[in-house]
Amino acid sequence: MSQENISPTRINLIQTKKTLKLAESGREVLERKRDILLRELRKSIFAAEIARNDLQEELGKAYQSLREASIAKGAETIANVALGSTHKTAYAVDFRSIMGVTVPLVTFQGETVAKPDYGFANTNAELDLAFKQFSEVLKKLAHLAQTEGTTFQIANDVRRTQRRVNALNHVLIPRYRNTAKLIELVLEEKEREEFVRTKRIKSMIRVHEKGL
Repeated sequence: MSQENISPTRINLIQTKKTLKLAESGREVLERKRDILLRELRKSIFAAEIARNDLQEELGKAYQSLREASIAKGAETIANVALGSTHKTAYAVDFRSIMGVTVPLVTFQGETVAKPDYGFANTNAELDLAFKQFSEVLKKLAHLAQTEGTTFQIANDVRRTQRRVNALNHVLIPRYRNTAKLIELVLEEKEREEFVRTKRIKSMIRVHEKGL
């Protein structure tokens, strides 16, 4: 209801002050939530950066081993070996809550120690090493997906929470304060008018009594 449509009554004044108090309490709750989420966001950003660096480092090692294998055996031979591989992996995705924000839990599902599933003809130690290193890459991808997904979700909720805080600070709370102040001014004016009217009536009664 807009400020102009509220009747300046004591009941509406009480209700407006009660709503103002609730809005101020809600702002405090949202600010605490925002501050906690900001701390979680900083931790998540840091974890994602570490996970990204670990992944890049492992990828570099794996590609280096793959290049060495290709140099030794030939790119075509390595490609044929890769086409013959039936190695598969999977990821399990679950969720947890951080201050009401749903964030992902990504788990790598595969062998703890990956073993090559191709024949050893036309292969070498560098290719076996590359196979194991790329398997490690897949594990690290799970962690990176989890940390980056968590960062994305928390950052979105921080923005939403801040928008709500801003709306309370700059729109709703000032509006309720102004409405309460306006009603108080109108009621005070009515009380002054009533006081003056009562005083006049009493004065008229005294004059009348003296005349009798």
